Amino acid sequence: MSQHDDKHTPSNPNDVSNSHKAQDAAAAPKEADAHEPEIEVEVEESQMHAQEDVISQENVCHADPSEPSESEAEVQPGEEIKQEKDATNWKTAYIRLAADFDNFRKRTSKEFDDVRRRERERVIGDWLDVYDNTERAISALPEKEGPWFEGFVSILRQMDKCLANLSIKAADDMGQPFNPKRHEAIATLPNPSLPDNTIAYVERRGFVYGNGDIARIARVVVVKNPS
Repeated sequence: MSQHDDKHTPSNPNDVSNSHKAQDAAAAPKEADAHEPEIEVEVEESQMHAQEDVISQENVCHADPSEPSESEAEVQPGEEIKQEKDATNWKTAYIRLAADFDNFRKRTSKEFDDVRRRERERVIGDWLDVYDNTERAISALPEKEGPWFEGFVSILRQMDKCLANLSIKAADDMGQPFNPKRHEAIATLPNPSLPDNTIAYVERRGFVYGNGDIARIARVVVVKNPS
């Protein structure tokens, strides 16, 4: 072997290994430098995305509430007409329901008033029949004094007080013209001293309320003179 070859051939295998390590160490920074731009690009992209998110959030915070949103702006004219029509239908249905309920309330109130009025008339009519019988009992007593007479008179006074509490009083129909709305004619009789259609006798007294309404019509005998 020549001397030239001896100078370049390492005498120790460890020297060869160390030489390779030195070459790898020298090449490593170059490889690292090759990857650095990619890292910088990724950082720049993430910063750009973060800035875009901040800008979009600021736009949302500073948005004018009076301006329609994109979803509202996308509503078609046909949908707006349908919504207005639905609102009108609901309003019309509500008005009709309110009117029906008001009519029902008035009708029910009138029915209750009619029921109360009929029941009141029925009870008062029965009570007045007892009143008439008490008057007849007093008239039938042979003596107009004594405990029996005083007892019936006391009962009649108490009944008068009950009728007064109900604003009911007896009508004075004797000698009055006959009124078919207030009187029931059960008979006629001639009486030259009285004009025709005059009440000559009251068989059952009539009663009226304080406002003039009739509580019970009177049964009377009417004058009818021969022509």
